[in-house]
Order: sequence, then structure tokens, then C-alpha cells
Amino acid sequence: MVPGGSEGGARKPRVNVARSLKDIIKDVERLERRRRKDQETTERVRWDLYVVENALAEQAGAALPRRPRRTAGAAEGPAPTVRDFQMREAAGGAAFAAFDHAGQVKLPPALKELAAILAADEGESPDDLVAWKSFDRCCEWLEKRLHRGRKVDRHALAQLIWRLRKALAAAGLARGLIESVPALGARMRLQRAQPAALRAG
Repeated sequence: MVPGGSEGGARKPRVNVARSLKDIIKDVERLERRRRKDQETTERVRWDLYVVENALAEQAGAALPRRPRRTAGAAEGPAPTVRDFQMREAAGGAAFAAFDHAGQVKLPPALKELAAILAADEGESPDDLVAWKSFDRCCEWLEKRLHRGRKVDRHALAQLIWRLRKALAAAGLARGLIESVPALGARMRLQRAQPAALRAG
């Protein structure tokens, strides 16, 4: 006979399954909040490093060279840029995208949403183009706009960026209008809208 137990052996402690599941969920939520906080901190550090790099280059008299502006239809050149980007709805959730009121391409729903995200004029920017959007932020926006709860990971995002560039090239536009840098994210090479005060002055 086992001391303090029974002839069949020591009793196993009873587990409150419901309470254990709640504890596990809380731990996962805590880890997710910590991951998001670390991610935001990393993005801020990357941004600060990018700004400092440009400032140091300017102080040293070797500012990062600005590439020449090119129209949307100019496929040659490393950094084409557009001043105007517009989209109008088409059947089936697609859209017709126009660049500088000239080059036009039809985009299916997923590429339409990605183009809208990359062209958004919000947040800080180190130059006169729209701000960079981190890859993780792009994934989150696409999940909300397109997939309604379905996960969009970085691999899926990379595939969409590749498809968007391919669609632009097929329409005679420059692939380089969609810009991506590992440390910064992605954006459309679209000039930011100037405030009304600057336009008037």
C-alpha cells in the first residue's frame, strides 16, 4: 500500500481544464502584445537610423544622390516617379488605375487593395514621396481589407508585390514604381500631395 494513497497507486491531481485554457490564452495574448511592442520599437529604430544616415551624409557633403524624375511610361531608369495616381472601380471588385493621367492598368481586387495601401499619403517620409509602409503593416491592412480574418504573411505579400509589378510592366509602365526595401518596407513612388498653403505660396 502506498503511503497517503491507495492500493491502486497515488491519485493524479485533478486539472481544471477551463482554467488552464484561460491561463494559456492569457499567456499567448501577453506574448502577442510583447511581440507587437518589440516590432513597433524595431520600426522606430530603423526609421531613426535611416534619418541619421541621410543627415550624416549631408553634413559630410555627400548627400545621397536623388535619382532623376521620370514619367510613368518610362520603363528605363532606376527610379521612376509619378505625380498623380487615381483608381476607379470596375466590375467584380477590380479597378482601373491611372498614373499621371496617362498610363492605365486594370487591377484585380487583391492588387487594387495593395496599390491603395502603397499609395496612401500618410505618416512621415524622408523625402517628397509617400511614406514607407512596413511589410507587417501591409499584411495587417490586407487582412482587414481583403481576406476578412485570413492570415496574410510576408510570403503572400511578396507574391502580391511581384504580381503588381508584373501588371504594371504588362501595361507598359515601370516596375520600379513599386519600391521595396527590407529595412523600410514598401511604397509606391508617388509624390506627396503638398499642403494647400504651399500650393498657394
